[in-house]
Amino acid sequence: MSLLATILLAEALASAPVAETPEPAVVDVVKEAPAEGAAPRTVRVTSDRSSYLRKDGVVMFEGHVAVDDVEFRMHADEVTLFLQGTNELKRVVAIGNVVVTNGLRNGSCAKATYNKALSKVVLYGDEKKGVVARLEDNGRRRSSVAGSKITFWIDSEQVEVEKSVVEVDAGGVGSKDGLRQVLGK
Repeated sequence: MSLLATILLAEALASAPVAETPEPAVVDVVKEAPAEGAAPRTVRVTSDRSSYLRKDGVVMFEGHVAVDDVEFRMHADEVTLFLQGTNELKRVVAIGNVVVTNGLRNGSCAKATYNKALSKVVLYGDEKKGVVARLEDNGRRRSSVAGSKITFWIDSEQVEVEKSVVEVDAGGVGSKDGLRQVLGK
């Protein structure tokens, strides 16, 4: 699963029993095991405050929000979940100092949104604060993409970047043949 596909919380958090908390909130959500006999999956969200507006279907986490999942980790100043119906995840918004890590991949931005119906994640920079949206792959061939806005469609793995800067490790080969290896030509 790609970094962007895991960026946001999935249905696990949609069923979290969250109430307004005056002290730091810790929410553990246990998802069903993916296969028979496999261990259940737990997602843990910690924050300074959390509140659940049941009537509106909104769950808000504020202050030092940390999401710890088997597949990814995320930190942000605020995370808001928008639910549809009883507990179905509709949309997620993470604001302020957003950082997501997944294995050797990581992303950072000022704001991130996830729209389940469109299967789309958008990372936003903040030009006024000098923050760019950035995705990095620190695998064998290091690469990164940065821009003012990065849109990722999970199903097709299509990526669109506005005001982009792309860096690709050419494998230490500085010739045109090295570039051909990277581009597959």
